[in-house]
Amino acid sequence: MQNQGRGNRNNRGDKPDPLMKVEWCRVLDQPKVGDAMVVVTEPAFHIIRLRPKSSADLQMIGARLYMGIEHSLREVVQDVLGFARIRDLSNNTLKDMPIIIQKMIEDAPEVFIQQFFNRAGNLSMKMHAFELLPGIGNKKAMDMIAKRGRMGWENFAQLSEDCNIDAPELLARRFVSEINDRDLQPRLLDLLLRQDE
Repeated sequence: MQNQGRGNRNNRGDKPDPLMKVEWCRVLDQPKVGDAMVVVTEPAFHIIRLRPKSSADLQMIGARLYMGIEHSLREVVQDVLGFARIRDLSNNTLKDMPIIIQKMIEDAPEVFIQQFFNRAGNLSMKMHAFELLPGIGNKKAMDMIAKRGRMGWENFAQLSEDCNIDAPELLARRFVSEINDRDLQPRLLDLLLRQDE
């Protein structure tokens, strides 16, 4: 039976189901063949559980899978089981998560360079959005703004070299912090990727 939880609305009122529009995900964990998989969705980085098809092989960590509503296109995914609890994830999964998320960021530079690095502005009178990244203080943020100029960056290599940082790694570390701590504010995940949910 197909999971009925992927309708247009969820049972928390009138909020749309955040998984309804998800088409792709990356595998974070699958202990053995037939076991439920823990995946991270693209691009909003929800951590969820999926049931594989009975014919599916064991999935490699980082494998990209189609999980959209077109069931005929699903090669591996049978059902969406729901959100995973972070506290239930294995230590290996928690260790692999930043690497997988960084790879997802690197694979979508048009999203993260254009939507964040080239557009980020002040969050308050005293804080710039760049300061949400680990290790970036006010002085470094002002330096990054000056180097961004009016044209912005075209790719991660240029951005990282100009600012002497590993931009995808810093963004991945911030996203992982927000995934692990739902109370961390402000949330780049919400500001950048989950506005329509």
